[in-house]
Amino acid sequence: MTTMQLFGMEVSPYAVKVRALLRHKGIAHQWLPRSRRYESAFRAKAKLPLIPLLVIDEEAFQDSTPILDMLEQRYPTNSIHLADASMNWLSRALEEAADEWAVKPMFHYRWQYEADRINAGMRIARASVEPGTDPAPFAGMISAHLMTRLPTLGCTDHNKAVLESYVMRGAALIDEHMKNRAYLFGGQLSYADLGLGCMYYQLMSDPTPRALLQPYVALQDWVMRCMNPTDQGDAEPMTNLLPTLAPILAHELQHHYLPWAQENTKAFANEHSDFTCSLGSTSVTYTQPTQKYSVKSFAQLQATWQALTPAQQQTLLATLPWLNDLTKS
Repeated sequence: MTTMQLFGMEVSPYAVKVRALLRHKGIAHQWLPRSRRYESAFRAKAKLPLIPLLVIDEEAFQDSTPILDMLEQRYPTNSIHLADASMNWLSRALEEAADEWAVKPMFHYRWQYEADRINAGMRIARASVEPGTDPAPFAGMISAHLMTRLPTLGCTDHNKAVLESYVMRGAALIDEHMKNRAYLFGGQLSYADLGLGCMYYQLMSDPTPRALLQPYVALQDWVMRCMNPTDQGDAEPMTNLLPTLAPILAHELQHHYLPWAQENTKAFANEHSDFTCSLGSTSVTYTQPTQKYSVKSFAQLQATWQALTPAQQQTLLATLPWLNDLTKS
């Protein structure tokens, strides 16, 4: 009998993303917090000190998107692949945007604001230390360490306005779109729901963004559905989705992730240590250090674009012409 263990933490968007898919597919598993109690078991299987770590019998898997792909292949029931290849590409692009871009404002709110920093540090500490141990000193160490990563991710005072406006505009757009459907593409859960939904789940768990997101009831309901998902029908035709989905796609991809990813890739190719780009519908300047891993994941997304047939690409370009420039190498 197959045994499955998922090492993660509630504060990790990537770990809860994998957990949500396991729940969606009805796959029995153990959720093991990354803590001192399970540290030896974690280190025995992990190649990197990162979560999520999924262990299936003796096999170990890390990195959330490849884990989703593996689970889709091995457990095809309740698939998150959309039948329409063009729509499925958009779903994958939104998940990629969540992983590489939306994590920045989530990290910004969590570790820049004092109330959020104290809250998150204590949550991590309580989950990590042995029962009966005072978590406060450990919480302080965690907060101090993670604050050092803020500039690396672009979470600086200079970028504050870009990051915060991104969240609030995205929340308003998703809230409007979700008022009459279960998931982003209709009744079927997709990669996009898991990627973006898990980032907003983290934002909703921190005091400052939680208060800001309180008016968006449809958004909040969607996020909680994404944590314990069940399909509620099929994906809708693109023509039904576009009136409220197209603004989300423009916000997430055209105005933020794709131009950011392109400039990051150019900076890496030219061996620049940092880069500046214009983001948002009003083209606000954004600057950060170059990120190597994001170059690889963007190249993989570009490869999936090239794998579409010309007809499938044209279907997308007919309604989203800005993809023509932003998907080029």
